[in-house]
Amino acid sequence: MTQFDLRKSLGRISPDLRRELFSRWPSLASLDWSQMAKQRCVGPLFERLQSMTAEEKREINLLLRTFESLKRESGLKVLLEELRQRSPEQVGTWGAIKAPMDKVVWTYLHAKPVFEEAIVFARADALTTTRHWRKWSAVKCEKFESTPERIAALEDSLVEHHSEEFRGDRCKVHHYSRRNGAEYFFAYLPNWHEDFMIFTREGDLQSLDLPTAFSILFVFTPETGVLEMIASGGVDVQLSLRRRFYAAMTRTEVKDLDPARPAYELDHLLEPGFSFTGHDTAIVKHVDVMRITLVPTVSTSDVDGVTLRLRGGIGLPRVLARIDRTLASFDLDRTQVSIDEIVIRIQCVGDGRRQGRRLTFKVTPRTCELKSVEDEDLRVLGEKSIRAWRIDRG
Repeated sequence: MTQFDLRKSLGRISPDLRRELFSRWPSLASLDWSQMAKQRCVGPLFERLQSMTAEEKREINLLLRTFESLKRESGLKVLLEELRQRSPEQVGTWGAIKAPMDKVVWTYLHAKPVFEEAIVFARADALTTTRHWRKWSAVKCEKFESTPERIAALEDSLVEHHSEEFRGDRCKVHHYSRRNGAEYFFAYLPNWHEDFMIFTREGDLQSLDLPTAFSILFVFTPETGVLEMIASGGVDVQLSLRRRFYAAMTRTEVKDLDPARPAYELDHLLEPGFSFTGHDTAIVKHVDVMRITLVPTVSTSDVDGVTLRLRGGIGLPRVLARIDRTLASFDLDRTQVSIDEIVIRIQCVGDGRRQGRRLTFKVTPRTCELKSVEDEDLRVLGEKSIRAWRIDRG
């Protein structure tokens, strides 16, 4: 959402929904909407917005930016999921709307509770594109259960964690299950919400208390016992949060792990016997290494690191041969280097008429970009693949 274009955002909303949305602001209701009957014709509205108060501009800017986040595939899936659960009778109407932006705006106007819940994931997606997630290696734990009692225990524990910061005596945790088997827990303090403006049924503008400013996000995979999180603070803070999560949600006391322990294993990709196998061959056509950065593990004065940019389709044996030649020029071999970063591209099988989709992502010993992939099907494929390649061992 960093490259927000107001005029383009307005033009993505159909004329009827645009009028229904902006007519709720008294200063905009008097516009001649007949001049904006075409989709991209937003000039009069755009000009009027420039004369609004700073507070009104902030409200509209925040609203449109949120629309932009939710119109992505991941946001639309959350909207549909919540709509099916909360208001199934509206699913047909929502499904008949073609444009992604119109689906979001319609939900805002006609299914407010659904819209409120979906905002949470929009914020999570925004964070995962700007900050890498910290991942803690798997631990053996008791059976995971997301019961009201355990969530309440987690809330109480987080209040205790923040007690010295005077951040209130209440905490709320929202739980969502995702298709990839991960359980998402958004923790926020109600008195620390960000203002989000919405119109009531009576036509008044009010601030909603929404969980958009969550301070902690836990992502737990019960199958492996792996915990990931987004949380401010140093290692000691995250270790404390990790202990509290396992204690509340799995009734397990865990020992602190070395935070420097790699969450993703990469060096075995350089071994002679490694190959990109074990993934879903019915979907994946081939796998390419597009870029790799190697750092010496032995003392050398010639080079701090080597980065190779590669063309797709050449195959792993040729990639390793190129690596060998490059390292040899520095009197090094594969046993004397470690992978600091690798960019992998998965080429999916096409349908015979067009090329299949591609998934490109970067992995380092501590981070992986797959969580930032908007297409959930591709993200799940990538996560299963890196487990099959023993990059992510859980």
